[in-house]
Amino acid sequence: MKLKSKPKYKVDILQTLIDEKAIIFDKSYNKVSKIHKYWSRKPWYIIKDYISKYSKSNDVVLDPFCGSGIIGLETILQNRDFIGYDLNPFAVFLSNQTLDFDFDVSEFKREIDKLTFELKDTIMSLYKVSDNQYILYNILGHGNKKEYNSVLSDFNFKNKSKVSLDLSTNIKYTIDFEYPDRPFPKKFHKDRFSYKGIEKVSEMFTERNLKALSLLNEYISKNNSKYKNYLQLALTNTLLHVSRLKGENVRPLGVNNYWIPDDFIEENVIWRFIDRLENIAIAKQTIKKRLDDSKSKRYGTYIIHNKSSLPLAELPDSSIDFIITDPPYGEAIQYSELSFIWNTWLNKNYSIQDEVIINPVQNKGISEFHDAISEFIQNSYRVLKSNCYFTLCFHNKEVKIWAEIIRKIRDVGFELEDIKIYDVFGSPYNKHWSKFSPKSDLYVTFKKSEKCYPNPIEEIQLIDPVLLADSIRKQLIENDSFDLNKSYDLFVAEVIVKIFEGYGCDDVLKLDIKKITELFKN
Repeated sequence: MKLKSKPKYKVDILQTLIDEKAIIFDKSYNKVSKIHKYWSRKPWYIIKDYISKYSKSNDVVLDPFCGSGIIGLETILQNRDFIGYDLNPFAVFLSNQTLDFDFDVSEFKREIDKLTFELKDTIMSLYKVSDNQYILYNILGHGNKKEYNSVLSDFNFKNKSKVSLDLSTNIKYTIDFEYPDRPFPKKFHKDRFSYKGIEKVSEMFTERNLKALSLLNEYISKNNSKYKNYLQLALTNTLLHVSRLKGENVRPLGVNNYWIPDDFIEENVIWRFIDRLENIAIAKQTIKKRLDDSKSKRYGTYIIHNKSSLPLAELPDSSIDFIITDPPYGEAIQYSELSFIWNTWLNKNYSIQDEVIINPVQNKGISEFHDAISEFIQNSYRVLKSNCYFTLCFHNKEVKIWAEIIRKIRDVGFELEDIKIYDVFGSPYNKHWSKFSPKSDLYVTFKKSEKCYPNPIEEIQLIDPVLLADSIRKQLIENDSFDLNKSYDLFVAEVIVKIFEGYGCDDVLKLDIKKITELFKN
């Protein structure tokens, strides 16, 4: 077999780190991300720059794992056409609403006012304490030691006050309308709720909140407004906040599993729902302003497939101008499990047999995961045009996961073009509370060059992790830019370069993020 000669790639380690504070962008546009919770959401202004740099007007951009739709949104706003794939029905639903430009903000606000008038009194009566006092939220649970256990407001959610209420009476509520009562699968890979007796989705809510949600769901199902999908989107974005998953200092799914705190909060459903509707209005208003400011005569088209992207069967060879995506990485985020409540309330089913994941409950280990990713990489190479680019975004602490993916990308025929390191967007739990976790996102760009050909490189010389860490540390100290928090990310970037130069990484695979970080302390 003909072997590639070892190429030399030069990535300046000091230029890899990007100072995001120096990036000028309209911070108000960050509000678009609040349209709904989702994972691994990338900063819009970085995605915008990549689409602008690696594609041109009227090009076709592909995201095989489109998630919340941010890449799709930035694509069509820059007059490119977008093709997206996602196996998660909820992700497709969210992406379609994010990319929908047939939206009149003033009309939608009138819809909110109409809904408030028709529903507020009905649902708010469930939380009524006195003539003009309503519960916004109760702090419940066995460990509650607060001086107060409720927050009240008037009918318009103003004039809030903290009070102590007698919550000992267990009121039984008659629920007249249908609500999703789907049982959770017998086993979740990351199960932190069944030990508390939770077996069904409905049991994630107090009886009062379940009744309120059933009333709201019934109203939405019979609503003939053109904004019905947005009402459903606001409902799904309400669910976790009004469930037992929320605590005073705990965000629902903040630790990427259904963990129920001892002191959970029973939150007023209509209060949170209206807040979620207003978030949608703000996000859409922000998008409209950007469109108006651009004075563009055209924005791109889009299509999103709710199916596996591994075969990319709908796409002909050499039909895509740019690929940019953030694929699943191992077992860190269990998308089918974490989306279960949302998909249940939308009456949608997730085809988990095709999910790209490491999940022992699904009998999917690292071998099955790498096989699936290999198929995705091969078909991405197939559909991409020659001399065009493929950007992979990732944030992962599992060396054995990302190193093997980089090897597969190299061996299929891609050339390494560029590596950049950016701070993680937002305030994820791991960023602040997990000592040994990646603090950055890597954006690695590859090129399908006409001179590329898919043959494996003969790996003879192994990367020496200690020497590599010493080299990086020395460069950073010499330039007064040493930061232990960034050491792992810089190490990953250099290993990627070495892999493309033909070095083996077997010694690197023996390390974890903790051991790699400790190499920089010596």
